[in-house]
Amino acid sequence: MAHRIKLFLFLAVIIVFVLIARVPPGCFSDTLPSALPSHTLPLTVDDVIRLTIEKNTGIETEGYNPKISEADILVNKGEFDPSLNLGLDETYDRQKQSLDINSTAEGQIDYNVSLSGKAVTGTLYELKWQNYRYNGNSPFLNLYSYYSSGLSLTLTQPLLKGFGVDIQLTNLNVAKNTLQMKKHAYGAAVVAKVSEAVKDYWDLVSARKAIEAAATALTLAQKTCDEVNARIKAGMAAPVDIYSAEAETAVREEAVLEAEKNAKNAGNTLKGIMNIELADTSLEIVSRPPDPALPPPLESIVQQAYQSRQDYQQALLNKKNKELLASYYKNQLLPDLNAVASYGQSGLNGQYHSTIDDLTSGNYFSWKFGLVLNVPIFNWKNRGNLMKADFEARQTDAALREIKKNIELEAAEAYNNLTYAIKKIKAAGKSLLAAEKLLEAEQGKFRAGLSTLNDLLKFQRDYAAAVYDEAKSRADYAKSLVELNRVQGLLP
Repeated sequence: MAHRIKLFLFLAVIIVFVLIARVPPGCFSDTLPSALPSHTLPLTVDDVIRLTIEKNTGIETEGYNPKISEADILVNKGEFDPSLNLGLDETYDRQKQSLDINSTAEGQIDYNVSLSGKAVTGTLYELKWQNYRYNGNSPFLNLYSYYSSGLSLTLTQPLLKGFGVDIQLTNLNVAKNTLQMKKHAYGAAVVAKVSEAVKDYWDLVSARKAIEAAATALTLAQKTCDEVNARIKAGMAAPVDIYSAEAETAVREEAVLEAEKNAKNAGNTLKGIMNIELADTSLEIVSRPPDPALPPPLESIVQQAYQSRQDYQQALLNKKNKELLASYYKNQLLPDLNAVASYGQSGLNGQYHSTIDDLTSGNYFSWKFGLVLNVPIFNWKNRGNLMKADFEARQTDAALREIKKNIELEAAEAYNNLTYAIKKIKAAGKSLLAAEKLLEAEQGKFRAGLSTLNDLLKFQRDYAAAVYDEAKSRADYAKSLVELNRVQGLLP
């Protein structure tokens, strides 16, 4: 039984060896199939845009900044929040007197309510309602037990430093502008990442076209290898010719492997920006490059960029913020002059309801009006803040001019690249047609013995290169169109 098994294995090895030996060396591709992904994802350009916006971690990170700025707005709104204060306390005091009288004792219960805060005009206000109940046995008192109640309003209005709604709302307006800036920054990040992803999509298209072109060249080389073998057997060619055909086949096999590697890397790059699992998904290209079309005039491209470019709008808001801060710190250099006014009514009686009647009668009242002036001697802090804000405003103005210049340069470059890409498609199409015709003619000459093997292989390489160049020119046009939209602040 063991002898039969050994004989069977020996015969199997011989059969495999014979099958391999029958194939001419160098005339076949020895590339091995790779592991298949678990599923295939059909992918259009619109899918790339959607998945990038939904899943890209950079866009997700940038998306939190507007939410953080919204919180800053609430913080600055809190400057004008009213505050409700409630107080309740009880005190008791008993002392021995130096006079020839008994010791005295007194107790008091206070319960107070006040509402205070600052209005957007800078006015500080406090509305206070004070109540207390007193009990005592001092012989100098007319009432040993009584209630007291008072209602008062106090206002403090800045007249120089801090005067005006615009000055008071500076921090809030800066926070609102900052929120819009963060939204523009988020929009710019979306446009940048989506544009990058769509370019990666067309890079993948080019990479797969490179595989097709390399495979076409390999197929032509393999056919030529077979023809050379046939010519050698027929005595029409020298046996040495097979080595040139085999060497060229091997080179083109390497080219296929290199193209497959590049396509794999291009696919992983696209998966990465869309945050898709690298190993488990195969991407199926669905969209095709758009047909070439002339771009709009350069002037309209620049104007569209001024309207839609998020970084330009962000710079405008940043300049506005610096101007607001400069105006605020200029106001802070003024003396601190405040008008102070208060008015209150009060009541006192043995019964609480009678105390309230006294308070509302208006017979017992008090008022005060005055001015308070505070003049800083050097005011270095606000001088420094104003100097800093003024230089920052000039800096943002220079940055804005720089962005405008860059927009014009980028628009001109994108416009030129797109028009060149259109011309390149036409030229590549003509080159492909010429390479195809030349290859057909050269193949006929080779079969008729009027051309050398090296010439035929050269025309094959030229044809394969023309196939790739024509396909790549269309993908490059699609990428140029994406870049033109990005320059204008638009999604692909």
